[in-house]
Amino acid sequence: MSEDSQRQEASRRWWQHLWVWFAGLLAAIVSGIVVVWVTGLLEPDPPPPPRLTSERYVRPFSRDGELQNPYREARTFETGECPNRSLLSSDPEALRCHVKHTVHDPCWDNAGTAVCLASPWGPDAIVIQQATVTAGPPPTQILRAVPWSLEIRDPASGSTLRCAGVPGAQSTVAGKRVNWECNNEDGRPVGSGVGAPARSDVKPWTVLYNPKDSSEVRRTDVLTVWY
Repeated sequence: MSEDSQRQEASRRWWQHLWVWFAGLLAAIVSGIVVVWVTGLLEPDPPPPPRLTSERYVRPFSRDGELQNPYREARTFETGECPNRSLLSSDPEALRCHVKHTVHDPCWDNAGTAVCLASPWGPDAIVIQQATVTAGPPPTQILRAVPWSLEIRDPASGSTLRCAGVPGAQSTVAGKRVNWECNNEDGRPVGSGVGAPARSDVKPWTVLYNPKDSSEVRRTDVLTVWY
């Protein structure tokens, strides 16, 4: 073989080796891209952040003194006394009123007319047309350990339960007072809320829940609290 032929043969071999090296590099790059793409498709989406507990107050009056939706005048009394601040609501303007030896708590006064609610959700409002308010000025707001009402998650079904505060002496569970009576979405009594909520700034609050006619008491998430 001539010298020129040998040089040509060596050049062809060099280009063949270069092509094989380039093809291998390209295959490695493509394989890496495919692996990353497939892995990204197979990885589950990150879980959504937990829904934090919502804190709310109730304001039954509009600016012009009218009842706001969903509340409506269900029963009216001509006169009544409001000598104390509410024992159920942490709203510094909420009152505890007396009408014909019956206590209504919480109530809100607007220019001498008081409106009392049994829960944040029930539309029926007790109206005292001439309420005598002798309670002292609203105190500096200090949130009570026990809110007026709660919405909680049923630990068995996951549905939302509405738990309204109950006044007066109540039974206890494991040394903790029963503070709320809970109804399901149909308004049927289904259990009780016990003790005080465990508060948190990074996850939902929790509270003890005792289903009706059950010996079980367990913690469940608090969705909303009303003061």
